Amino acid sequence: MKSEHQIRVEEFMRRAEQELPSGPSMPSQYIRTLRARLILEEALETVQALGVAVHLESSYGLVGVYIAGLRYFSAGDHDLVEAVDGCCDLRVVTTGTLSALGVQDESVQKIVDDANLRKFGPGSYKDVDGKWIKPPDFVPPQEALVLELQQQAQAARV
Repeated sequence: MKSEHQIRVEEFMRRAEQELPSGPSMPSQYIRTLRARLILEEALETVQALGVAVHLESSYGLVGVYIAGLRYFSAGDHDLVEAVDGCCDLRVVTTGTLSALGVQDESVQKIVDDANLRKFGPGSYKDVDGKWIKPPDFVPPQEALVLELQQQAQAARV
């Protein structure tokens, strides 16, 4: 099922003449690169609005960006309105990416949300950076099963 938000995002995408597949599938390299660029641009704008600077530390030069190599620093200026705008824009581009992948958002989001709440089981803890670490027996969400069901439903409609 598509959320009301996804329906609105897809209206924008149609007006922008962006591809909307009828079921789960991997789009072209061009579309994958576009979606990656949009997500990263919005994420970096949001980080900046939060007053945080991100630096990549690597002794090998630019060989790719890995989360472990990123360092975060106070950048001083912050802007509540821009941070909120960035979060909303991120939601638009990530939902648009689901649409570009032909994925209906609600069922996938629900299993991810449910899995996130299971992270608070015995053996879980908060690390020094404030990130919650999953318990040893954590079972990750099964997005593949939901995608398979969406693909089967699409095949039945064809």
